[in-house]
Amino acid sequence: KDIIEAADRFGIVSLKLEAEACYVGTVELTLDNIVEIVTYADPKNLALLKEHCMDFLSSANKIEASEKVSFDDMPSRLVKDLMVAFARREGEGSGNGDTLSTMRVSQLRKLAHEKGLSVDGSREMLIEAIRDGEEGGETEA
Repeated sequence: KDIIEAADRFGIVSLKLEAEACYVGTVELTLDNIVEIVTYADPKNLALLKEHCMDFLSSANKIEASEKVSFDDMPSRLVKDLMVAFARREGEGSGNGDTLSTMRVSQLRKLAHEKGLSVDGSREMLIEAIRDGEEGGETEA
């Protein structure tokens, strides 16, 4: 977490993303700490960590999660991330053929990188940047 903090503070995106990936690989998520971790990840735009948390919640026992997790302490905007995790888990795509909405953060970051876009930001920011890049590319062609 200290490296994430420093990299975020000084704007060293590559270090922040690498440290985030390491943290995701080592953090032990439980129903007792999930709110603390996801509320840490959200304001820092740690999209991979948020996705990891949402995947954990979508695979948890729903009754136990509803009893142990204080959803009142989670920002309401995270509900969309949770619904995406449920949809991805259940193999659902969006009804309008939009594959970006159910892509994993790592896939979105790779696509953004390939298009020369910033790979730092929330899942929504990545999707918006990719869509804007596609629209811009189509109008110029």
